[in-house]
Amino acid sequence: MGLTVNNKEFESMQEFSKQGRGCATNRPSNYQIKRNDERVSRFRRRDLAASTATIPIMFIHITDGQNGEITEDQRLMQVEVLNQVFSQYGITFSYSPDDVIWEENINWYYMDIDSIDERLAKRELQSDPRFYLNLYTAGLTPGLLGWATYPWTRNGDMESDGVVILNEAFPEGSEENFNFGMTAVHEVGHWLGLYHTFEGGCDPYGDQVGDTPSHSGPNEGKPPEGRNNACNPKESAPIHNYMNYVDDEWMDEITDDQVTRIWEHIRIYRPEFID
Repeated sequence: MGLTVNNKEFESMQEFSKQGRGCATNRPSNYQIKRNDERVSRFRRRDLAASTATIPIMFIHITDGQNGEITEDQRLMQVEVLNQVFSQYGITFSYSPDDVIWEENINWYYMDIDSIDERLAKRELQSDPRFYLNLYTAGLTPGLLGWATYPWTRNGDMESDGVVILNEAFPEGSEENFNFGMTAVHEVGHWLGLYHTFEGGCDPYGDQVGDTPSHSGPNEGKPPEGRNNACNPKESAPIHNYMNYVDDEWMDEITDDQVTRIWEHIRIYRPEFID
């Protein structure tokens, strides 16, 4: 059964999943993984008290003059979705109606990851990433739902820092199966240091998180409960995890070790947000 996502046709949900569920976040190189793991390992030796963090969002909406509008209600719903996921772990996202930037630019509206249009848009529109999560919306290249930068890239490329989301993947958008706001949760997970749960497949290091069972590849749609493609026959793939590729409706899980990893990355790379 075929499907269309962001104006691109795919033969099946499996084909869409193979191409990244619309998540274009770059897979880190082995060097980046190793270097970051060394930093995190050194950091773990410290005795740190529990903290809370408040992350203000700057919404940056790019339109083509006719498409790309995001309503105030959609912004409020998206912030609410993020807080439903993260606030129970001490991470709160805040938003002021004054923190909205609008830009009409047809080239930027259809930008792709790592493109000159993305670079120009971010250079022109971003707010200081030390004090904001810059969350961009646009029409994007067909087939994409969004992407994000990892926290360790901020040190060498502050200009690119942020999250990019297809406008129709916001809550109550028109992108069927992906309009509950979970694309933003998924991409913010990357922005806070999480890999995909299937990173590395059945490689024992996987996503560097101990309590997400390794699985050979992404899950898609609304898979049934069970082992699915878990690498260990005694485990089940994390089919409800926000960092998998399932439909928005199926996402409702973040693990304790994922939260620990997020906090490690906030303290190392985004300490300005700690209260």
